[in-house]
Amino acid sequence: MPSTYALVTVRVPKRVDVWTAPSLAKDLEEKIQEGIAIVLDLTQTQFIEPASANVLLEGLIKSRARHARMTLRGVNPQVKVVLEMAGVLKHFRRKHSANHSG
Repeated sequence: MPSTYALVTVRVPKRVDVWTAPSLAKDLEEKIQEGIAIVLDLTQTQFIEPASANVLLEGLIKSRARHARMTLRGVNPQVKVVLEMAGVLKHFRRKHSANHSG
């Protein structure tokens, strides 16, 4: 496993649903490689369809298999509830930034 990781930020769309999840999955598939630390930036994401939340979990599973890392950033309260209910959030170790606002 690499000792240092190259940082890649993936901006998650405003809505993650049956229409946008496939393109997000394709983007993650292309970026998940050994030695890459992917930050899923959800600061603009306002809605995640529960059935489509698994695209994040599938990405996390692939990242672990490929010796990459994946974290979440900027999860708003509404999206957090959906990710918790879908069972996705518990699999991520979230980074807490110093400028995080409630």
